Amino acid sequence: MEPRWSDLTDQVLRTAGWHPGRSVPTAAWESALREHDGFEVHEAARRFLAEFGGLVVPDRGAGRTMARMEFNLNPALATWDAEIFEVLSEEAGAYLYPVGMIDRRNSYLGMAPDGRAFTGMDGRHPPCGRRR
Repeated sequence: MEPRWSDLTDQVLRTAGWHPGRSVPTAAWESALREHDGFEVHEAARRFLAEFGGLVVPDRGAGRTMARMEFNLNPALATWDAEIFEVLSEEAGAYLYPVGMIDRRNSYLGMAPDGRAFTGMDGRHPPCGRRR
């Protein structure tokens, strides 16, 4: 069976608290984001957050092709930022549901319904997408 990711990624995720079969409730995040900003979770974001939500990776430093940046997989960090996500969604061509932040809250993380993950900033740069 082919591994989901590299050994280094596995080590980083496990250090942050991830383990195979991890499942955390997402209802509180979904409710808060829906009430404050009108965000409607889609199944891809719900599945991702159930497995990875709440993880914080504080690593920073040199990487292979770019610097490692810390990330926090807490969608509540986007509370009150619906307008920013509207713009990022428009630029990405897909509805993005917040899943966290990277680089000391300098960039947002959003997920499209097809599972693609995007990063974007507050109006300074278009989002960059990756399929997870």
